[in-house]
Amino acid sequence: MWKLLKSGLMNAWNQPFAVCALFTYNLLWGLILYTAVRSIVVPLLHRYPSPELSREAVQLFWLEGQFQITKTDLIVPYLWWALALLLIRMVLSPLLSAGIYYSLEHTELNAGYRFVRGIRKLGLPFLGLYLLQIVLTVAPLYLLGTKVIEGYHSHASLTAIGWHLLPWLGIYVAYLILIQTLFMYMQFGLASGKSVLISCRLLVRNVLTILLLAIVTMSITFTLSALVITSALVWAGFAALVLVQAYRLLHMFCKMWTITSQHALWNANHE
Repeated sequence: MWKLLKSGLMNAWNQPFAVCALFTYNLLWGLILYTAVRSIVVPLLHRYPSPELSREAVQLFWLEGQFQITKTDLIVPYLWWALALLLIRMVLSPLLSAGIYYSLEHTELNAGYRFVRGIRKLGLPFLGLYLLQIVLTVAPLYLLGTKVIEGYHSHASLTAIGWHLLPWLGIYVAYLILIQTLFMYMQFGLASGKSVLISCRLLVRNVLTILLLAIVTMSITFTLSALVITSALVWAGFAALVLVQAYRLLHMFCKMWTITSQHALWNANHE
């Protein structure tokens, strides 16, 4: 397993174009969301009653907001914008993945060329897999919702409800990891011209190693995230801002390392 991690680390290091593409995509997406949320939240904060006003003024503010949301179409344009952004992300994310996975399979080509070629060649199949993954991800939420309602009616405190839901949340998280890993290997198969059955068979045969690779890379990413957040809280100021921005690039590299480590296992079983 350590050999696979090392091989994945070297492969991720040799994919600077894909890492920078991931970084740029997430940075631009974050700026777009920040601008959209700021355009909504800042005007509301300007209208929020000042501390000098009475408690009744604050209650009136919330009542007015509730009335405008429930009795007028004020929120409709914002919902359309949210839906548009969601659809854009649902289209761009699989296209980006197509470029990355194709780049891993065709390292003999120029970095930028193979990335764009991957989008053109695998964009539609990856979009189909992405939509199927979303359906399989969302489907168990109905069962999880029924467990929430059941816990709400059968337990008196939030702590008791939390303990009631904890096993189900753990099962759902494990399910999400399994689904994500399954579709990762299906994408490996598409990028290399192999069938879905070959991808699933490889996943079943090497499930323990695959899960260990995922746990190690996720643990390292989580540890780095915790260290950066803690450092940003301690070193508030310009240094924290520089650290957080640098971490964004490191986080994308760790994400690429997660993919390339699994891809190293994929290659080891097809040589």
